[in-house]
Amino acid sequence: MLFYISLICFIMLTMTKYYYIYNYIQIFGAFTCFICSGISYILLLITNSYEKRKENTFDIESMKGLDYGTSMAYSYYYGYLRIILPSTGSINKGLIEKIENIEDNHGIYISVHKLFILIPSSSYIPPNLKEASYHWMESAMNLEKEVLNRAGVKGRTYHNSVYKIYPNGLRLETPFYIVVEGATPLLTFHEVQKHAHNETNVYKKYCKCIIQKFYKKLKQLIDADPECADLCELIYYNDYDNNGTKVNVAKVILDRIFKIQNITGENAYNIFT
Repeated sequence: MLFYISLICFIMLTMTKYYYIYNYIQIFGAFTCFICSGISYILLLITNSYEKRKENTFDIESMKGLDYGTSMAYSYYYGYLRIILPSTGSINKGLIEKIENIEDNHGIYISVHKLFILIPSSSYIPPNLKEASYHWMESAMNLEKEVLNRAGVKGRTYHNSVYKIYPNGLRLETPFYIVVEGATPLLTFHEVQKHAHNETNVYKKYCKCIIQKFYKKLKQLIDADPECADLCELIYYNDYDNNGTKVNVAKVILDRIFKIQNITGENAYNIFT
C-alpha cells in the first residue's frame, strides 16, 4: 500500500507545472523513484512484521480465558491436581502422606516432596520418561491410589509414579527418587494436532502460545491455592535444542532439584562428572 502511494506521489510530481520541481525530477526522477520505492518496501515489511506479531498474540490474549490453553489448565487443575495433591482430612491421603508412606515401606528417600509436572514446548510426552532421558531415568513404583466416585464413575482411580534418576546414566551411583509425570492434557493436545480436524491447522500455528497459556494459567491457579502451592513444581522447558536434538529431561529435572535444594554449581557439576 505504501509503495503505491509513493508511486502516485511521484507521478503527480512529474506532471507538475512548476519549472524548478520539473527540472529536479527530470534530473533526479529515476533516483528519487528508486529511493521512494525502497523506503516504501522497507516500511511495508516493518508493518507486515508488526501485524504478524500482533496476530500471533492478540487473537489468544483477547479471548479472555476462552482459549484452549486456559481451558486445559482449569480442567487439569480441578479435574486432577485438586484431587491428588492436598489432604482432604478424610480417608483420602494427600501427596505428602503418600510420599512418606512409600519412603517408609521401601526404605528410600525422595529428593523433593512435590509432584513434578513436565510441560514440554512441543506438547509431546512419551509413555515412559525413560525414553526422554537417554535412559537416565526408570520407573520405580507408584504411590498409593486415590479412589473416588466422580461424574457417575464408581471407584475412579488416580495415582502418581515414582522415578529413579541416575546422574550420567550410571547405575553404580545412588539414584535420585522423584515423583514426576507429564501434564496429560498436553499429550491430548499433541494427539489432536496429528489428525485432520477443522481446527488442526490453527492449533499447529498457535501451538507454543497455547502451551504457554496453559503453563501460565496453571501456575497462577496453583500459586493462589495454599493447599497446593507447596506440593507441585511445574517445569516448562524446550524439549529440543537449537540444533533439533532432543533434550535430556533427566538433566532438566535435576537442575530444578538442585535449584530447590540450593545445591551450588560446583556440587551440581560433581554429580554430573
